[in-house]
Amino acid sequence: MSDPFIVIVEDDATIAELIEFNLHNDGYNTRSFGDGPSMLKALPELPAVSLFVLDIMLPVMDGFEILKRLKQIPAIEAVPVLMLTARSTESDKVRGLSTGADDYLTKPFGIREFLARVETLLRRYKRLTSLIDSVAAAENVATADTTADTAAVTAADIAADQTAGSSTAAAGSVASSTVADSTADTATGKGVTIESQAGDGKVPVIEAAENLINFGPVSIDDARHRVYRDDAEIEMTHREYELLKFLLQNRGIAFSRDELLNAVWGYDYYGETRTVDVHIRQLRRKIELDDSKPVFIETVRGRGYRFTDRLQDLPNDN
Repeated sequence: MSDPFIVIVEDDATIAELIEFNLHNDGYNTRSFGDGPSMLKALPELPAVSLFVLDIMLPVMDGFEILKRLKQIPAIEAVPVLMLTARSTESDKVRGLSTGADDYLTKPFGIREFLARVETLLRRYKRLTSLIDSVAAAENVATADTTADTAAVTAADIAADQTAGSSTAAAGSVASSTVADSTADTATGKGVTIESQAGDGKVPVIEAAENLINFGPVSIDDARHRVYRDDAEIEMTHREYELLKFLLQNRGIAFSRDELLNAVWGYDYYGETRTVDVHIRQLRRKIELDDSKPVFIETVRGRGYRFTDRLQDLPNDN
């Protein structure tokens, strides 16, 4: 397997040279550009990219716009992006993460930390591509098996027609089947309902179906990877979805930022715990009626965050 290929967009030639020098020493192949348009123009001719390193403050086209355009290209939308910024304001970090950046690093930064983050992002991307390849291979095998089975059944039907003449109608009736039982199974016993803590037995606190998590007006359809509030779908990034799902599945339990990083980003994530705060703020903006007074995702002083387990305390939307 060839060494990872990393694309750098940095207008400061000194920083770009320092980054490339250290990446080369670690065995990576690189190509640097001083602006976004020149990189995007050369992109079709480059080797398969394993990581983009984008500065935010760039001439002509800033890093946010470059990131947005990269995520619109299906062939590379899953390639990780590390953002570099001289500004440490939360708004910059929120904007980058919301657009699809995987990590960010504030200048000035230590080269060892930079290389550690690069290694982590590349390792995660390698696992992702291996998983995608495995799924594709399994689907190809399944398709081949289905084709072979169909051919065998067709050949058997032809032989039966030749020997039995008018028996095709009977064969057709044998081939028919029903799936009503599976529907009945889904409706009975597949979910768990916990009654209201108020004791009236009328309001379900939780309805946990096989791929559905409901809590008040918020629901997650894990099979389709979708989130709804009052039946209206909410657009979320992959990381926002995973964070909300984890908190909702463990409602009532307070987690520290480090625990959330380990659970949602992975134990080998080198990012700042501030990343959690940024994503929590985004989630609150999307699911709370008033994100300045959150009732779903609570801040636990001295601990971290938790998703409420008290449905009766939620406000009425009307």
